[in-house]
Amino acid sequence: MDSPKKETGFLDKIVMYIWLMFAPKPKINERYPPIRLPEPPSINKLTAEDTASTPEEHLLESGTITHVMVVKISVFDDQSIRKGFVRKVFGILLVQLLFTLAVMAMFVYHEPTKLFVQSNLVIVFLAMIVNLVVLIMIVCVESVRRRHPLNLICLAIFTFTMSMLLGTTSSFMDSDLVLLAVGITAVLVVALCLYAIQTKYDFTACGGVMITLVMILFVLAICRFFIPEFTDSLPIACLCAILACFFLIYDMQLIIGGNRAEQLDPEEYVFAALTLYVDVMRLLLYILRILQRVI
Repeated sequence: MDSPKKETGFLDKIVMYIWLMFAPKPKINERYPPIRLPEPPSINKLTAEDTASTPEEHLLESGTITHVMVVKISVFDDQSIRKGFVRKVFGILLVQLLFTLAVMAMFVYHEPTKLFVQSNLVIVFLAMIVNLVVLIMIVCVESVRRRHPLNLICLAIFTFTMSMLLGTTSSFMDSDLVLLAVGITAVLVVALCLYAIQTKYDFTACGGVMITLVMILFVLAICRFFIPEFTDSLPIACLCAILACFFLIYDMQLIIGGNRAEQLDPEEYVFAALTLYVDVMRLLLYILRILQRVI
């Protein structure tokens, strides 16, 4: 029963051997004909409109996405663009700080305003809610913080509500104490900014450490609702002030850029101004808390 299968397999092997013996063999110096590939699209001929209308899959297949990324990186590393970005951020920050100082001065030195705010704390809670909502919108929604003039409008609302909160807090304190805290904060901010620019140590490479510090401040903020005596103590206030200094240096190096591990996109000028403003206001609050315990 198995003989036909064996004979069939034997004949197949003989036919294969004969074909290999008489099949034409290529010569030693003979090369196989090259396979013509389609000519890739010229990168120089790719206009901005073509790039904007071309889907990402087509860019990846044609190889033009590398050119676009290189141009983007070179533009971000351009010193003129980076300096313009830094000037824009510090200009916005200066306006924010001047407005906040004006509001605080009105709440501290103008008695009718001070009495009105202290007797209508509902406005303060409303400002707190609006401040938190706008902060989440700017940080989490990219279209909000990058679309002009929506980003500036949201930043102005955040600055106004934050100024009201700081002014209300300052209205319950002595005016000389508030003035001393503002002076100490100004000196510290200038010194820390100069250190962040001049130092060779890259704080932007310590992203994991900064996340840990954020978690510490978050836990302390939650503990303030349950054990305010502990969080308002002098050692905790000093610790929070030191952490605020590290955050200011970290954010300053993100904005300055250069030879840093990380740097902000030049289109994120609103987010950069927001981070520096929050750092300065956080440092001011901790210094006020320290001076309340010391003086």
